[in-house]
Amino acid sequence: MAVVAAAGRSERMGGGGNKVFLPLVDRPLLAHTLSVFEACPMVDEVVVAVGEGEEDFCRREVVEAFELRKVTGVIRGGASRQETVGLALRFVGSAAGAVVVHDGARPLLPVGLLERAIELGRQQGAVVVGLPARDTVKRVEPTVSRVVETLDRRELWLIQTPQVFWLDLLQMAYRRAAERGLAATDDAGLVESLKHAVLVLAGSEENLKVTTPLDLVLARAILENRARRKTG
Repeated sequence: MAVVAAAGRSERMGGGGNKVFLPLVDRPLLAHTLSVFEACPMVDEVVVAVGEGEEDFCRREVVEAFELRKVTGVIRGGASRQETVGLALRFVGSAAGAVVVHDGARPLLPVGLLERAIELGRQQGAVVVGLPARDTVKRVEPTVSRVVETLDRRELWLIQTPQVFWLDLLQMAYRRAAERGLAATDDAGLVESLKHAVLVLAGSEENLKVTTPLDLVLARAILENRARRKTG
């Protein structure tokens, strides 16, 4: 079972609607994302959460247009990523042993990486993918833009999706977060609040999140390079 969160407001893309419906080479960005799960034999069902009022458009222009047969639900997301995934988990119920959560705006996830994450997640209960930080990272006081400290980048990773969890564990994390008023920028943060170990799997530089117009240019370049490698 996979949950694809695609209800973002796309503010850094410069407006013009939900970025996941922007064209990326030959199809909408979201169609590329969902095609990864369509091609993965370890995923049998996908639920997509989009912005309010976008459900029918998504079904017609993405799911049906590109014959994405594993998509069994297109639902309304929430005002935040956490709310969006929470709504999807309620829709899913208890239908699966493990659940993959992925950003709709990460269209270039390698299928092999998805499969490795699922395999490890089924064994360990909580797995994220990410990349070690390569730049120097400083903690800065936001009000005056003053450096507070320089962090040891050897201990820092930039976390991506997919993130894979035992379904009952993630649902429990969401229930506890609602009870305690906790918020996190990713699902692993909520699982960490339960003191459950979260493992990190080395991700892919190609698995970028399309957030700005430049990211869209990079995504096109990656797809074009993949096409050249196939035909070369």
